[in-house]
Amino acid sequence: MTASSSFMLKKAVSAGLIMTLLGSTIGCTVASSGYNNQPIYRGDGGYNTVNYNLAKQQLRQDLRRQGYQVMDIRADNYRGNRVLKAYAKKGNQAYEFIYSYPNLKLLNSSKKQWAEVGHDKGYNNGKYNHNKRYDNDDIEDRIKKDSRYPAIKQRAIRKVTAMGYRVKDIELDEKNNRGVFEIEAKKGSQEYEILLSYPNLSVIKIEKD
Repeated sequence: MTASSSFMLKKAVSAGLIMTLLGSTIGCTVASSGYNNQPIYRGDGGYNTVNYNLAKQQLRQDLRRQGYQVMDIRADNYRGNRVLKAYAKKGNQAYEFIYSYPNLKLLNSSKKQWAEVGHDKGYNNGKYNHNKRYDNDDIEDRIKKDSRYPAIKQRAIRKVTAMGYRVKDIELDEKNNRGVFEIEAKKGSQEYEILLSYPNLSVIKIEKD
């Protein structure tokens, strides 16, 4: 092979490597840009609906396991960061908890007077005012106004009991714009989360907790 041919071959190989590296860099840049442009929050400043509902459900379960009755969870801002604020009570004491979103790290907790909580959440002296609506709770409020609600709730408890579970807690929740009963139950030493549809009480999910 002549010196000229060897030089041309090396030049071609070098050019190929440069193009390959350049292509990889461009590919990575495009992939990275596409990932970073994924909307974490909606354009209206609200929270991504799916992620928010999952975080809200997880937080509600965590607080209930700690013995709190969860009155409401809502999106808010705290020191310039998006957070979830949970209003709950234990006994006759009301609390406000602030958690980071979406990793649910407790940032602040404080005791509240009922009047303070009721101003935003529709509670007054421990009683709920159904005319006060907030967040995705419109569906829950509407169902609770239904004259059949207390009886259907008792039927849900009896149904789960007849399935061999001991009901520890039952709450009405909203999923996919429909009402569901979210039930914490126990069978033996194992705890379960059970979802029943409202009002026909079809079993949506039974999951070990």
